Amino acid sequence: MMRVPKPVAPWICLGATLVLFLLYLAWLHPTTWFGAYRDDTAYFSSAKCLAEGRGYVIPNLPGDPPQTKYPVLYPWLLSWVWKWNPSFPSNLERGVCLTALFSCWFLVAAFQLLRKLHGVGDWPALVIVFLCAFDSQFLLFSGFLMSDVPFMALALASALAADNAMRAGSRFAPAALVGALAGSSVMMRSVGVAVVAGILAAALFRRAFLQAGAFCLGTAPFIGPGVWAVCRSLMDNHGVSASGVASTLPGWQQTLFYSTSYLKMWRLSVPNLQVFWVMLRANLEAAILAPGAYWLSPTLNIGETLAANTLGALVGAFSLAGIVRQARRQEWKPLHYILAFYVAVIGLWNYSIMWRLLLLFLPLFLAGLWVEAKHLTGLALTKLRSAGPVPERLLAAAMVAGLGTLTGIASWNYAIGHRPELRALGREQSLINREKLQVYEWIRQQSAPGDVIVAYRDAPVYLYTGRKAVMPIAFSTEYIYTHDHRVLDRDLAHMTDVACAVGARYWLTSEDDFNKESQGAEARERVARLMSGLPEVSRSQAGRVRLYDVSSLFQSPRGTCLPGSRQLGENTLGGPETSK
Repeated sequence: MMRVPKPVAPWICLGATLVLFLLYLAWLHPTTWFGAYRDDTAYFSSAKCLAEGRGYVIPNLPGDPPQTKYPVLYPWLLSWVWKWNPSFPSNLERGVCLTALFSCWFLVAAFQLLRKLHGVGDWPALVIVFLCAFDSQFLLFSGFLMSDVPFMALALASALAADNAMRAGSRFAPAALVGALAGSSVMMRSVGVAVVAGILAAALFRRAFLQAGAFCLGTAPFIGPGVWAVCRSLMDNHGVSASGVASTLPGWQQTLFYSTSYLKMWRLSVPNLQVFWVMLRANLEAAILAPGAYWLSPTLNIGETLAANTLGALVGAFSLAGIVRQARRQEWKPLHYILAFYVAVIGLWNYSIMWRLLLLFLPLFLAGLWVEAKHLTGLALTKLRSAGPVPERLLAAAMVAGLGTLTGIASWNYAIGHRPELRALGREQSLINREKLQVYEWIRQQSAPGDVIVAYRDAPVYLYTGRKAVMPIAFSTEYIYTHDHRVLDRDLAHMTDVACAVGARYWLTSEDDFNKESQGAEARERVARLMSGLPEVSRSQAGRVRLYDVSSLFQSPRGTCLPGSRQLGENTLGGPETSK
């Protein structure tokens, strides 16, 4: 039997890993996850407009305002899915295939990057890639129509290519191509500016000044449109149709900012320095815990208890120590600089979802753990084999036992972890979507084309019915960080501002509304109280999805929209509004 050459064998195994990954992802039926997050429906609905030649807009909102929240590259790619197959929802499968293609790209780039790291090599790199491929979080975002994994693929490929191109003496053309690749990551996600900054910093530290200039020329065509989109999002007029004085209602303004401008929503959610420092501290703590959370949560519930957080921080420290140790032995790579700028950017972001935002660096975190585990194990075994003092040998034995215990917990967590949730997500989404389709059918058949529907998941209403739809309210993230109930009460008091501003005719409620929000229980309770006594025009067979006629909720005898007491009046809530 012919023996496979050593350099080829890891690549064959990598190919087998990719095949197994795709088969496992298909087995999870990720098309059933559509709508579980808001972003995927927003991307896909805007992609539909691009495919139809209507521009890059938010089609579910009245007035079709320009889409200035998300960069255009991923919706543009999804628009080709609509062109190939304009039949929704059967075209979701091709959309998932597009994301899965980027997942494979990311895994290949990760393998090529890791195998070049001193202290890692081919086979450890292959094991790390295998672990990344079947990580629950990576699988989740590989099955969503969201820009996370495509961005990760572009960012890691940029870091890999920059390692050779950003050196003194390298040719200008590769440096410019790296710039175009990094610039594409900015057009995929705004946080791609950290990729550009990290690669530029690597070039400057390596004194590759001419290559840095070529890199900047390559990024320029992509950075310009990105800056213009940000400036446009800060403009006051978003082109959304809203009625008169109601367009100034706080709840409507807040929701409009959420839909059209990250920066405006940030300024609203971070109103003062006190909130800023609380947010910054919480984000940095979550970033430190993230490497450990990938391997210890949900088994140890990182972020919930002091003991779990201590272990999570320990794993994070091990990972960082290994990353630094490896870099000092070899050199600081562009990916290291990208990590520094990336953490600086997301540390200022008013969404504490570090487990998601740091997924790009999962291979690097694992490589750090591998390097540090080898180092600590080598030290401990050397001590155990020596004839040194007994206390030192006992300490070495305790270290080996501790590392073994952590490895065992991580292995158990990896094998089980969030996998039951992945399977349950598809089942639950299928059940609730089946009920929503029943109500969508009524909307499509019985409502007027100009009717506006309030729905927590607004973009799917548009995709399934063609009607304009708006979410009830976008909550300020200030409450997430401060847990100040005055902030929550303020938002809840304006729950009907959006419906009032757009002149909504119907309000769709579902049992899974606000399920991704910290304020979910309070919001569902408030909506239930608002709908009490209003005409119910349609409900699903099991009653989990309902549609109410809310046209009478905002009309005074003179036919004007009332943003004040009538929204929360006695007939609706059984008494005047009071703080909790």
